[in-house]
Amino acid sequence: MKDSLDTPSPTEPTPLFDGLAYAGVLPFVVGIWMVWQGTVVLGIDGRLLFAGYSACILSFLGGIWWAGALNRPDHPRRLGLTLQSNGVALVAWLGLLVSTVSLWGLLLLAAGFAYVRWEEARLNPNARRLRHYFRTRSRVSYLVIGCHLVMLVLLLWRAPGA
Repeated sequence: MKDSLDTPSPTEPTPLFDGLAYAGVLPFVVGIWMVWQGTVVLGIDGRLLFAGYSACILSFLGGIWWAGALNRPDHPRRLGLTLQSNGVALVAWLGLLVSTVSLWGLLLLAAGFAYVRWEEARLNPNARRLRHYFRTRSRVSYLVIGCHLVMLVLLLWRAPGA
């Protein structure tokens, strides 16, 4: 029996989808650059920009799960996706709060992205209609996690007494 997700769809990802997904990495890179340069814009330093944007995107990814649970009442993991979407948003919020006083917040945000990547790998990435989406999402997730690691190293390197 064919899965309805295997049927070709007119909503197949486009170059616009890919472009927006990869462009979403730019604010992370800007935050890293701002910390590297010691730049502050409108009272916002690179660390706050980076952590704030990270929390926003992580919450957005949780919202995708929430929408998926709402739109697929027959999904076998509907309750789990609903609860996890809230958990991801709470981790993002906590990571943002902690990041203002500790590097642990950035590590928590990076772990949130790694968890989302791991969980998405379990959601049927081989369905033909979703294959391109999951491939792009995987690549972007690894870039974002890498940005978090670069930011952590940069902050440790720039820390007083380090």
